[in-house]
Amino acid sequence: MKKLLLSIATIFSVSAYSQTLSRGPYLQSLTNNSIKIMWRTSDSTNSIVRYGDSPSALTNVITDNARLKNHIVKISGLNTKTKYYYSVGYDATVLAGGNEQHHFTTAINPGDSTTGFKFWVTGDFGGGNNEQIKVRRWFENYLQSNVVDSWLWLGDNVYNDGTDAEYSAKVFDNVYGYDSIFRFLPFYPIPGNHDYNSVNGTEDASTHRGPYFDMVEVFKNGEMGGIPSNMETYYSYDYGNTHFLALNSEMYRVLAFWDVLPTAIQFKNWLINDLKNSGGKFKVAYWHQPPYSKGSHDSDDFWEVFMIAMREKVVPILEQYGVDLVLCGHSHVYERSYLINKHYGNSGTFNRNTMLIDSTSGNPDNNRTYIKYTYGANKDKGTVYSIVGNSGKSEAENGEMHPVMYKKYAADKGVGSMILEVKGSVLTATYYKENGEIFDKFRIVKQDSVAIISGVKNNTSVNDLKIYPNPFANSLMVEFDAKEIKPTSISIQNIVGQLIVQTIWNGKSTVGKNKIELNNLQDLPAGEYIISIKQNEDIVSEKLVKL
Repeated sequence: MKKLLLSIATIFSVSAYSQTLSRGPYLQSLTNNSIKIMWRTSDSTNSIVRYGDSPSALTNVITDNARLKNHIVKISGLNTKTKYYYSVGYDATVLAGGNEQHHFTTAINPGDSTTGFKFWVTGDFGGGNNEQIKVRRWFENYLQSNVVDSWLWLGDNVYNDGTDAEYSAKVFDNVYGYDSIFRFLPFYPIPGNHDYNSVNGTEDASTHRGPYFDMVEVFKNGEMGGIPSNMETYYSYDYGNTHFLALNSEMYRVLAFWDVLPTAIQFKNWLINDLKNSGGKFKVAYWHQPPYSKGSHDSDDFWEVFMIAMREKVVPILEQYGVDLVLCGHSHVYERSYLINKHYGNSGTFNRNTMLIDSTSGNPDNNRTYIKYTYGANKDKGTVYSIVGNSGKSEAENGEMHPVMYKKYAADKGVGSMILEVKGSVLTATYYKENGEIFDKFRIVKQDSVAIISGVKNNTSVNDLKIYPNPFANSLMVEFDAKEIKPTSISIQNIVGQLIVQTIWNGKSTVGKNKIELNNLQDLPAGEYIISIKQNEDIVSEKLVKL
């Protein structure tokens, strides 16, 4: 009997101290003062996280004595924008960490417009293939000379069916997957249709369960700003001066019965209230199935009901409340639109005269930028739509160009990913091919009236402004209608609000049509500018391009 008891004790001892790390660690729900660290062990153990300001000084310890395979430990009370190192394990055993690779940096404060940030953006990436590896290796090279704060997932995060085994083999794996990146880069995910192949639930989004939802911990309670959604199917958060909406295009019954189902009305009301209460300089929404595409999926096809529903139901609300950028995956291409507005039908209904806000490239490297005004008649008007759906998928597509799109990179030509950067009033997005070549770049600048002339908010006395030629070389003609005789001044500034010419013209308007010629502008450097006509506290502005 003693021998038997000894053998049992020996087996228990070996079992208790021979656990292996089968997933992670990885980082979730990063805020300006907290983070959740997650990992999986081969058998049930307690959870211990040690952290500190250097790998050799992990002086803070959090212990959870519940014996689990899937571990979640939240660290709170952290300092803003501060780098910490960590390790995970159980009892006296360290499973991972305590080195330079395992670290995280807390987020900047919500509302911070001074400190910029960068996000890595990938879609349709978990194919377990060489294309996926190429994009990951490009990103690892990019990190050698750049700091990236977080990672946006655009859905179809694994193929083919979103099973737990597929996530382990194709996403958390150290060959095809991102094991080396998970150690330090938190991600803010949304699901796609392939993730949903293993999701069960009713039309009530709060009932959705499956490997994707088991894997993630997102801001369902408004922990980082935004209105709480109380579920992981969709959520929002603030990062610095940008408000992010992580939406779910896979809730078809919610979208199909938009004004009927209680859960549909709940989602619609949440979306409107969240946007109404957002004070961010920029608003960025992302989900999986895009409203516009001519890639491996065509948004005109009648069977693409999810894409059509997002375009018809969700996009009008986003545009009404000034969303600046929409990011999607699903179609295995890179596509990027012009600055557009109020296009909710199929591609044949796109009207360039009324729906195209800016027909330029928006590429700052070519002296082009999209301007979004925060005041006046064009307040919050215009959205850029981009598809980053080829971060791990390479296949043939139809070769057509959707009329809203400025640029397209088909997946059969290569794969890639995006870097999204925001600082102050400037949002810049750059799409990189897997070989590091920049394929596309665009910039959105928020133009505040107070950046032009302090205290000026709107225009009521100047109408029908016409400025030509535009682009111009040496001189401009300014025409406008005025309601009365008033002191009038004209100034020129660059797109970030710096006055280049304090006053280029001073005088008085006449009632009716006014025509003013502006000469001697040849010394103004080539680029984009804002010209502003001011009468007392009223102002009207227009974008200029100097050749």
